[in-house]
Amino acid sequence: MVKEFDQKIKAKMDELIEKYASPPPQYLTNLINMLKSEDDKISVSKIALELAKDPVITADTIRMANSAYYGFSQEIKSLEQAIVVLGKKSLLRLIIAAWAKKIASRELRSFRLSEGELVIFSITGAFAAVKFGEMTGLRFLSDVIFTAGALRTIGRVIMDGLGASAINQVLREILEKKISFHRASKNVFGFSHNELGAYALRKWGIPEELAVVVDYYPYPSEFSGDKTTLKIISCVHLGDVVAMQIGEGAPVDSMIHAVDRTAFSVLQLDNSDDVLERVYEMVLPEVEKIKDTFQIRTHI
Repeated sequence: MVKEFDQKIKAKMDELIEKYASPPPQYLTNLINMLKSEDDKISVSKIALELAKDPVITADTIRMANSAYYGFSQEIKSLEQAIVVLGKKSLLRLIIAAWAKKIASRELRSFRLSEGELVIFSITGAFAAVKFGEMTGLRFLSDVIFTAGALRTIGRVIMDGLGASAINQVLREILEKKISFHRASKNVFGFSHNELGAYALRKWGIPEELAVVVDYYPYPSEFSGDKTTLKIISCVHLGDVVAMQIGEGAPVDSMIHAVDRTAFSVLQLDNSDDVLERVYEMVLPEVEKIKDTFQIRTHI
């Protein structure tokens, strides 16, 4: 379900993406496809060779594999060992998180976020989304849920390039009309942050299953496609809500966020704030560990 935009809006989004976001290097796209593949013939050494093209992400992967979050008794010293010990799904999480961190680490002045803050919000929401997946029997989809959750804020990073006055216009719209950031930015610019993020991911050749989740996560009720995809969208939506409630690194619009209750029924969860509170209580103690694992530092 790819949304259509008129040429003027597409031109504006293209301009923003070109100026304020870097596409993923080809090796990263190759890695995502390798790690998502069911082909057992893809060797560990081939994956390691592709990952080694980026020394920074390689070092990050080995360091995160040795972090307290994973708690392995033996020290992991090589890429091959990290791949074998972690498995494809966990490795995919680390690689995507490292790339998302690279993109979202900068200061976002228009959103009043210091360097590193949005990364905390992105990764915390991704972990919360996985918790919702685990609660509802979707553990086998945890890699897709986490990856889409980590990528959901890319549109905010790009949208920051519009400048403080443009974002303030959206904030006024939020306060005056009591609507979400998604709705307000759509009213002001003709596109929302999630639509901009999904448009960028598609432009960069990131798998469609991730782009569609980013596209629809603020409002699962607006998606009418595949039921499994809708469940992933619902997990990411509720994970984002929990990250907003935790508040660390949350953008300025976090005080007015809409909970799409459709997500509860899709996941067959109790339609109550008790479910959100349970996941909040699971994730909150993990925030410091997440920051340590992914070496997220803020500069406030």
